Amino acid sequence: MAKKKRTRRAPGDWTPPPKAAEQKTRLDRTRRKFADARRPVPQRRLIATLSVLFVVALGGFLVFFLPSHELVGDLRSRGVATWAEVTSSPRDKFGSPGNIRLRFDVGRREVDTTLSDWGGKRPDGLTTGSTVSVTYDPHDPTRVLTTAWVKHPPAMTLPMLVFLVLTPFFLAGAVFLTVLRHRLLAARKHENEQEGELR
Repeated sequence: MAKKKRTRRAPGDWTPPPKAAEQKTRLDRTRRKFADARRPVPQRRLIATLSVLFVVALGGFLVFFLPSHELVGDLRSRGVATWAEVTSSPRDKFGSPGNIRLRFDVGRREVDTTLSDWGGKRPDGLTTGSTVSVTYDPHDPTRVLTTAWVKHPPAMTLPMLVFLVLTPFFLAGAVFLTVLRHRLLAARKHENEQEGELR
């Protein structure tokens, strides 16, 4: 039976195994590389959707905020105060005051109109048949608020608050996904370049 011939290694051929810390570092790097490769890249469609939602939320907030402040400013500068009778005081499906209708005299004519909202909200506590002090715009009597709200309007309403909270949420989501997409694509491009060099 022939004996297997052993090949002798030169003293410089043998290298000690890597230390445990180095092995762990290499293993973590490999795991990270596989995790990045499997991680889905955020699609442009999703980023565009979040960007559109951010614009819609910001626009919704401005729609409630700007006209209300403009109305209060106009009524403070040229508004006329008078007493009005509440002819209708319905509630919406959430239990909040709905389109409250008022009747008041402007000169020799009677105006029957809906109380203007402030940021999508109307004052509570107005019952049908009661009287309330209001301030109207003499150029357009349909622009009318309660005198109390002209002097001290609410700081924030629920519709304004909802849009105000959603605006930075959508913006942060769009920015985060954009940065994540850029990083993942850059990492994969770098890996592909390294593989090309090795080949």
